[in-house]
Amino acid sequence: MAMKLNCSVLTPDRLIYEGQVDFAVVEAFDGEMGFLFNHAPLISELGTGEIRLRTGDKADYFFVDGGFVEVKNNDLIILAENAQKRDELQAAQLESQITQLTSAERPETWEDRIKIDLELKKLKARLKVASK
Repeated sequence: MAMKLNCSVLTPDRLIYEGQVDFAVVEAFDGEMGFLFNHAPLISELGTGEIRLRTGDKADYFFVDGGFVEVKNNDLIILAENAQKRDELQAAQLESQITQLTSAERPETWEDRIKIDLELKKLKARLKVASK
């Protein structure tokens, strides 16, 4: 008997991944969360970060930004607001965008500073996945 999770990663636009995995780690809203075969039923909000799906010696990496994860009866469903595969991310381009944001003059309003900080967090998370 194969002790694997049936896993799907979906966005509103497309199906990004579908297959069986031995182990999955997602970036939940309040930290990383791991899933194995026979995990208790759970629904959680996703944060901004990395998804790791491991099967044997192979690992697939994705960037995720918001959404929900559900596991029930060995079915793991990741419904992401925004998600990208590692091979869709360009490390050099992301580094350039980070450099531009960090070298630019800081805005005066706190609202604009928060927006820039959030965008930097997302860019750094994408870069982490692209660098794997």
